[in-house]
Amino acid sequence: MHQVRGVHWCVRFRWCDGRDGSERVRWPVPSSVGHALAAVTVGWMVARPASSARGLLWQVGALGLVGAAPDLDLLVGRHSAETHSIGAAALVATAAAMMRWPVARSRVGVWGAVFLAWCTHPLLDALSPDTKPPIGIMAFWPLTRDYVNTGLAVFLPISRRCCSMQMVAENSRAILREVLTLGPIVWFVWWSRSELTAKDGELTLK
Repeated sequence: MHQVRGVHWCVRFRWCDGRDGSERVRWPVPSSVGHALAAVTVGWMVARPASSARGLLWQVGALGLVGAAPDLDLLVGRHSAETHSIGAAALVATAAAMMRWPVARSRVGVWGAVFLAWCTHPLLDALSPDTKPPIGIMAFWPLTRDYVNTGLAVFLPISRRCCSMQMVAENSRAILREVLTLGPIVWFVWWSRSELTAKDGELTLK
């Protein structure tokens, strides 16, 4: 087992890819498409889908961006750290509620939808293998800085070998699997929640 600080459940999914036969850990994580689909799904569980096309577009766009946003930490070299936590989710949800992001009618609804949408990102990462040490995500920051991971491999690897046909093929397969896995859940939540919206009156997002 590769020892890193935190909780270590990473005995499986090792492979040898070095020319010298050295062992590396390859942990597939969901793409931004998978993260966006999951975020929209849980967002709709709190805030019903908007009835108007314009409102739905803003709602889906905002929730999808929230779901993918934790990976912006790649820009500062702290991937899977503080941004992948319930603390970060609470901070972003509070800011979204104060500014009344167009995802729900009330500030409480906005807070709940954005908080859960953000939390889907570390959840999907924790239910999928990571790519490099420290293995896992800092899910419970600021309560603890330990990294956690379940060791499950639900999604295919996302290739980072830029600008090659192999990268295109691998990532296309990975995204297709995400869509096939999460797509039916998104549709079911949209259909069931839209039925409630139609019965209770149109949800207007301004």
